[in-house]
Amino acid sequence: MLNKKDILFLNQYGIEQKTIQEQIELLNKNDSFIELSAPAIPENGIKKIDNKDYYINIFEQQSSKHKLCKFVPASGAATRMFKRLISYQQNPTDENYTEGNTFSVKSGFENIENFAFYDKLISCKNNISNHKELSEMILFSCLSYAGIPKGLIEFHNYPDGSRTAFEEHLHEAIEIDKIGKIDIHLTVSPEFLSGFKTKLKKIQTKTGINLKIDFSVQEKSTDTIALYDDGNIARDNEDNILLRPGGHGALLQNLNKIDADIVFVKNIDNLTHGDYLNETVAYKKLLGGVLIETVEELQKINSKLKNSPNESAIESSIADIKKEFNVDFYNSKDKVKDILAFINRPIRVCGMVQNTGEPGGGPFWVKNSDGTISLQIVEKAQINLDLKDQQKHFKAATHFNPVDLVCYLKNPEGEKFNLNNYVDKNACFVSEKTYQGKNIRVLEHPGLWNGAMADWLTIFVEVPLNTFNPVKELNDLLRQMHQPKK
Repeated sequence: MLNKKDILFLNQYGIEQKTIQEQIELLNKNDSFIELSAPAIPENGIKKIDNKDYYINIFEQQSSKHKLCKFVPASGAATRMFKRLISYQQNPTDENYTEGNTFSVKSGFENIENFAFYDKLISCKNNISNHKELSEMILFSCLSYAGIPKGLIEFHNYPDGSRTAFEEHLHEAIEIDKIGKIDIHLTVSPEFLSGFKTKLKKIQTKTGINLKIDFSVQEKSTDTIALYDDGNIARDNEDNILLRPGGHGALLQNLNKIDADIVFVKNIDNLTHGDYLNETVAYKKLLGGVLIETVEELQKINSKLKNSPNESAIESSIADIKKEFNVDFYNSKDKVKDILAFINRPIRVCGMVQNTGEPGGGPFWVKNSDGTISLQIVEKAQINLDLKDQQKHFKAATHFNPVDLVCYLKNPEGEKFNLNNYVDKNACFVSEKTYQGKNIRVLEHPGLWNGAMADWLTIFVEVPLNTFNPVKELNDLLRQMHQPKK
């Protein structure tokens, strides 16, 4: 299906022919559904931790031995956040003004002084004549929020001025690691990179924050193809292969280049005002403590089985692994080899909050192709809800994934993993879209915390709902956790 022009075109982006063939095969599959075995619930897949201080102390006492990093996906414009306001600005009807109750344009304008960007807005024009003009100023002429990423939008007010979401992540990182050794890495879109760097200089001048802060962009080599209904590759106006961003799973390549032991992963919009930060940071440290304790236990198992693999060491190792990961090796032909292979994988400890109807994936026990089950974060789109048993498992879920992960990226010998070796490529996302009036099937890579981490060692921990404060719509910024304490 590829000609010489295609091959040259793909080569300039670092995309190999075999990659295109793999993508064609994935797009031609009947489905990419996974099979749920059961929801992960407290005491059956999700840890409920009562001794909170114990794990916080582990993190505070042991984290200095590890290289820390905070990894923040921050690509894309904030279009969805301003969807209602854009609709109203384009068509200022009463319906568009009031639709959405607490999320309506009306509610936002009635509370306009409580947004962190209010002072900047009135500095452009103190006397704003009507609501259409106000929406236009927010979206375009004054603040230009319709065309910038969430990370550069003022989220919170403080006595000394406002802070953007980007700036709040820096302050949160400082609270996680008081020693100041933690690095911060943001993935951003190329067109916004200079804006982030300019903002960083202003933040450093204003606050004196002196952390190592890096940026990267989603690699073009992770773009994916699409197919028309007839099976042919979709092409653009110049007859080149149509390449599309491969979703947040493509960011695995960015994460794979991080030089750190422990990496905190959190979305750019999941923040709290500094007045409420203590609880959020406490649970970040708790998750980090659970991770460090697990890493140390696996290092002990690795050392025992490599240096003195006697029967007692094997039996205790099997018991420890079964207790933590619900896996045993009693029927293995080569127990030592299989145990060592099992523990030599990246580790993630994931915070899970009670499901209150927020969108997002959830924690489940999933049946693997080899007949075993494992803990996975699963998106709704990955589940075949036409099957009664799958619908039953989905409805029985009690928790969902707020994207609150702490990861360990090195093996027990301290060597860095190649994260590409632990991906379930079949856990991709295939959806139907249109391009130039034609139907196309488009492919996204397995999600960063879904199939991209499918073969990681996984631990789910319950965390309180007040540690999850996403800003999906503009009026989310009016919620208590985004406002200064009175």
